[in-house]
Amino acid sequence: MRIAPALLFGFSLLGTLPVRAAAPADKESTYEVEIVVFENRLPELLGDEMLARDADSKIKKQDAAVTPEAAVSEPYLYPTISNLLEQDGRYRVLAHQHWQQTIDAKSVAKAVAVTATNPAELEGTIRFFMSRHLHLDVNLLFRDITAGSGGTVYRLSEQRKLKSQEIHYFDHPKLGVLVRVMPLDLDKETEKEKAKL
Repeated sequence: MRIAPALLFGFSLLGTLPVRAAAPADKESTYEVEIVVFENRLPELLGDEMLARDADSKIKKQDAAVTPEAAVSEPYLYPTISNLLEQDGRYRVLAHQHWQQTIDAKSVAKAVAVTATNPAELEGTIRFFMSRHLHLDVNLLFRDITAGSGGTVYRLSEQRKLKSQEIHYFDHPKLGVLVRVMPLDLDKETEKEKAKL
């Protein structure tokens, strides 16, 4: 997918921000998670293969979805990226969430519902689980309500192995998702170090 130079520059800026020393993911069970979901307004990238078919135009409701706890630190992705996206004009932020949760094994892990600015446009879930590594399962539907009555529906469905303390980008011709996952204990240690200064 072609990404605008301003957005690439923004991603590179995030790479220059301080990142704490890595810790083995399997030694942590509580993580702080931040996501930014945005619309891509570059029509030349769209194709019919990314449309959700009628039978798939709903997200199965998660009866036992996790209600995550409030985050313990300030957002990391949102202030920088949202400004770049909105200024560019070819992207629009659809959702931003920042929370902490315990990450469980795949067999018992529950999904978190994505809370969009306009729920009529975006719905879906994000599920984290731990097997040998940390994994993320993204399942989103975006309704382009500007495309006419009912709107065209696009689906982003992907599962990926993640490393904590890195920024991950999920790509789709119509949507983009940025995800950052941090072990919570590292955040607490950093706060202790700041308090000593």
